[in-house]
Amino acid sequence: GSLIEQLTTEKYECMVCCEVVRIVAPVWSCQNCYHVFHLNCIKKWARSPASQAEDGNSGWRCPACQNASVQVPKTYTCFCGKVHNPEWNRNEIPHSCGELCGKKRQGLDCPHLCNILCHPGPCPSCPAFVTKTCECGQTSHSVRCGQSTKIHCSNVCGNTLNCGKHSCTQVCHAGKCSPCQLTVQQVCYCGSNFKEVLCGSKEEFSDGFGSFSCQNICGKKLNCGRHNCKQVCHPQPCQLCPRLPQVVYRCPCGQTPLSKLLELGCVERKICTDPIPSCGKTCGKPLSCGSYEFIHTCESLCHEGDCKPCSHTSNIYCRCGFKKKVSTSGNFLFFFFLIAAITFMCDKRCNKKRSCGRHKCNEVCCVDTEHKCSLVCGRKLNCGLHRCEEPCHRGSCQTCWQTSFDELTCYCGESVIYPPVPCGTQPPECKKTCTRPHDCDHP
Repeated sequence: GSLIEQLTTEKYECMVCCEVVRIVAPVWSCQNCYHVFHLNCIKKWARSPASQAEDGNSGWRCPACQNASVQVPKTYTCFCGKVHNPEWNRNEIPHSCGELCGKKRQGLDCPHLCNILCHPGPCPSCPAFVTKTCECGQTSHSVRCGQSTKIHCSNVCGNTLNCGKHSCTQVCHAGKCSPCQLTVQQVCYCGSNFKEVLCGSKEEFSDGFGSFSCQNICGKKLNCGRHNCKQVCHPQPCQLCPRLPQVVYRCPCGQTPLSKLLELGCVERKICTDPIPSCGKTCGKPLSCGSYEFIHTCESLCHEGDCKPCSHTSNIYCRCGFKKKVSTSGNFLFFFFLIAAITFMCDKRCNKKRSCGRHKCNEVCCVDTEHKCSLVCGRKLNCGLHRCEEPCHRGSCQTCWQTSFDELTCYCGESVIYPPVPCGTQPPECKKTCTRPHDCDHP
């Protein structure tokens, strides 16, 4: 090529010294851009500060392509690197060894070594032909070795998708197949609700009983065949009926074992629908109206089922504490009891002075401690022209911050104050004779 011709005719110049590269001169060739330099020139360049790699990297940069190298070249070798100090032969390319190159071709997936004589510049494309399969793997083609282009056939891909159930319907393509776009219907654990999800997605899950919880009451028949499951829709089988004789060991309030009640003559339970014997004591279960500070308990006798609402009364005070109302504790869970106490307000208006000392608070059921005034002050400032725009406050208002950019002159116009002129500034004093004209003929 042109590089071989220039080296042979001694027309190729070294980029460092700008001198012609002689046939017998030791040279060095960059393995990235294939430029040829005098060996001594490249050694000097590699040691100079101008050649140092940037961005904190170690090594030196090629003068042509700026590719960084760590080692400084020390010996004169042929282009393929097998022979040191190659002798010049008029029948061979200058600076070559005359043997087969044997280098691996860069950037190509080619197992064959370069099979031409030692040469400058990049190795030519591999002349060998190999058999390659298309992207989907269904067809084979004979192509040049190292060919970077992908082979595509006209068949449907057919590879198994991420779901493991369906096949890719795209025409032979590069890269991974797209996720499965089909939808599948899922049923909740209790079987009452359905939803559709993408096949193969993380949501597609089933443990044999269902795929998700609908958050409704399960409602399935329990193993007794008489009662229904009262748990929220759940995976795995339902629990045993909580009323089975082999499960219940105590009376409804939990204070007395059934074995003692049997000794006292109570009828032994045979099935889950048989009533659970009562011990006759006060139930004593904590009611829902209670909290950590006070607990109201059920005052009924030992019984099955839910306890009756609490019969105690509670006082709810308004925010400011002026008014109260009485409510039955059974009407509230403790959380809602607190909300009722917070939102209950009386009609009393606050008579305390606000922070300005001029206005009254006048808020309904006020719990504020500072009583900040939200009105605008509005009093005239020291300039006598503008009003205070600050929130209503105690004490004197601040100085007017308005500024005029017009010249302020004395009455005769001889003395001048140049802008900016603060608002409220008096005209300057003037000791000169007034020259203003009057309606009469006198000055």
